[in-house]
Amino acid sequence: MLAAMALRIEELASQKFQPVRYGLGAWTEHVFFACDLVADLKPRLLVELGTDRGESYFAFCQATLENQTGTRCFAIDHWRGDSHAGSYDDTTFEDVTEHNRERYSHFSTLMRTTFDEALDHFARESIDLLHIDGHHSEAAVRRDLESWLPKVRPGGLVLMHDIAVRRRDFGVWKVWDEIAPRGRFWSFTQPPGLGVWEKPPARAQTALVEALFAPPNESQTALAKYYRERSAELQRRIARQWEDGSIRFSPLARETVVQIFWTSDGSYSEENAIEFRVGHGAWKEVDLRVPAELPVSRLRIDFYSALTSVEISTIELRDEIGRSIYQAKNSAAFGALVLAGDVRPRSLDPFRIQITGVDPQLHLPAFEPPVVNPILRMRLRVTLAGGDAGPERI
Repeated sequence: MLAAMALRIEELASQKFQPVRYGLGAWTEHVFFACDLVADLKPRLLVELGTDRGESYFAFCQATLENQTGTRCFAIDHWRGDSHAGSYDDTTFEDVTEHNRERYSHFSTLMRTTFDEALDHFARESIDLLHIDGHHSEAAVRRDLESWLPKVRPGGLVLMHDIAVRRRDFGVWKVWDEIAPRGRFWSFTQPPGLGVWEKPPARAQTALVEALFAPPNESQTALAKYYRERSAELQRRIARQWEDGSIRFSPLARETVVQIFWTSDGSYSEENAIEFRVGHGAWKEVDLRVPAELPVSRLRIDFYSALTSVEISTIELRDEIGRSIYQAKNSAAFGALVLAGDVRPRSLDPFRIQITGVDPQLHLPAFEPPVVNPILRMRLRVTLAGGDAGPERI
């Protein structure tokens, strides 16, 4: 309790932290905590399993650089995507490689490999801070934890992301619920959730970590409130970037997330959705099986994209044996598509739309008969739009 009382929030490193990379995923809420954890712990060795676009990893690296902690950082990922993050092309890896080379390469290493293949590169009980954020199924998380925990030193910290997500086949919460009571821990419970766990036996920690691990106390309440407020500030900054168009110059502008929703009754939910990402500039071919185990008759395509222009030459749906059930490849078919939300039609021949905000939607006509596990094929190109885009809705 004495260490918890000694914590002074006004002296945290994150008070002056201006994250360079944010708004790319579910870690935006925790980048200020990442800064404080690295600045406070000064870990000798930090390893992240599952880096994707680097929102969490580069927060650790930025804190390492700005606070001169001397930390060696390693990001391990195959950078091909998975069933939770979605599939994507090499744009993601090229982007994180460029960012790492320009800012952090003297202490940060990107390892494009599997988690299992990377194990032998690290000595037993050598890792001070391990972040697990790979595939989120229960089996995958359990395997990652069992494989990598021997690499963490006693008293070292393990971060587990998405501990509050209980949809689809996410199983991090199950593994977290098992391991948390085996050592000292703290949970950020607001979805998607972040768990902080100390590998036993317990050791004296810094004021920040001791405040989190102590019995319920005022410092914990104040810290939770502080991080919520800093996250809200960042979300407001992102909203302003959409409004003034400067989102075009953010890391988000390198790729577009395409999310496919399916339904049989006209209602859409995140439970029935799958996504993929495409890099900008070149034509991309997409061949994707929609994992709809019950018959569906409607699809909706959303584009999370930074005020871009999206050109589509073909959309086709096939059933499981390859029969075509829907096609759009001419102006008449494209004219039957329904646009909604933050999107503006540009032309039918070629078919082009302009993204004007965070929620653009493209609704395909209903198809009959309903089909299980349809195959979606698309050919599209995403380019940065001109300066006339704005927060217009139709």
